[in-house]
Amino acid sequence: MKQKLAPISGKDRIETIDMLRGFALFGIIIANIVWFLYPVYLQQDPAFKNEWTSFWNQSDYTIQSILSMFVDGKFIMLFSMLFGFGMVIMQERTAVKQLNFWGIYSRRLIALLIFGSIHAYFIWFGDILTDYAILGFLLLLMHKLKPKTLLIISITLYSLLFILVAVGSLSADSSAMVTKISEEDQKLIQSTIEAHQNGNIQQLMEANLEERTYYTMRNGLYALYSGMPLAYLFTNLPFLLIFMFGAAIAKNKWVHHFQQHRKGFFITWLITLLTGGTLNWALPFIVENQYAVQTIQYVSSPLITIFYAISLLFLYHTVNGKKILHWLTFPGRMAFTNYISQSIICTFLFGPFAFGVYGKLQLTTAIIIAIAIYVVQIFFSKWWLSRFRFGPLEYLWRTITYWGIRR
Repeated sequence: MKQKLAPISGKDRIETIDMLRGFALFGIIIANIVWFLYPVYLQQDPAFKNEWTSFWNQSDYTIQSILSMFVDGKFIMLFSMLFGFGMVIMQERTAVKQLNFWGIYSRRLIALLIFGSIHAYFIWFGDILTDYAILGFLLLLMHKLKPKTLLIISITLYSLLFILVAVGSLSADSSAMVTKISEEDQKLIQSTIEAHQNGNIQQLMEANLEERTYYTMRNGLYALYSGMPLAYLFTNLPFLLIFMFGAAIAKNKWVHHFQQHRKGFFITWLITLLTGGTLNWALPFIVENQYAVQTIQYVSSPLITIFYAISLLFLYHTVNGKKILHWLTFPGRMAFTNYISQSIICTFLFGPFAFGVYGKLQLTTAIIIAIAIYVVQIFFSKWWLSRFRFGPLEYLWRTITYWGIRR
């Protein structure tokens, strides 16, 4: 007789994965904070030296450079890696219970797509959950692949993608890559800022819908809407490949048995430090082509992601390190709730119903606020989990996934 699958219990959780997920959430709010403060259209101007940031000082631009080197792209890749890891955990549990993994995981992805769509179109344009849900179905097709196969495919294809993008960016004319914001877009930027500073709910919704439409045109989702799945897949290939990489790690049980694989982890740590460090931290001082530098920094993000993850695993397996990093497990166990709540909190705080400072804060100040929000999330998550088994959104998501939670 088949058994009913219940959500994973606290005693069966892999605490280091919760810790890494909590760490990813911290980096995500740091990376996203500027886009909680400015319209998506300003992505056309990566230098951020324009009339809307004229009040920024040199420290703000220094912070921006530091973010490009140490934050941008690195933490969302960690979040993505853990998404693939989580699929394998669910797959293994359904296999033990002799249950239909396809049905269970499909419900999970459909629910994620619904939540992500609500987040994207009603709260904040920069949602990633919709892409996770769509790409998750492709990952589902590969869930029976052996870990070695997953590793070979993910590493090989990502290496080819990196070479293609790096060579292309280095050979491109950097001056041609500088996009001058048109007069029409300038008006759109200004109207969006005004909506976030002084608008009502309807105006905010309309502004977010326009930003979401623009964002989907940039990140590839618009191509999927337009009936071009291959174009969408190519644009989002890094996320799918890092899903596969995380799934391979889970299947190999490397994190489960960290101490047995310390030597392998150290070698990988050293390789990613040297290669990722060179491409992300040294390259800006070697290459003058800023377009190429920013492109290579982003596409090589997984190297730094892996370096960060292994560094934290080593720290977590020390007495003092575990005492400190254990705090990250609380927001990590409520990652879904905390990810969505970051958007809600920032949209509210910076908008017309609170302080109305959208487009008015220096980046340095915004980073301090982001850190403060995350610290609050740590303590709130700890308080909530001392009273409830799951975070509020986790409960809804799991209820749909498991079709009713067994107490």
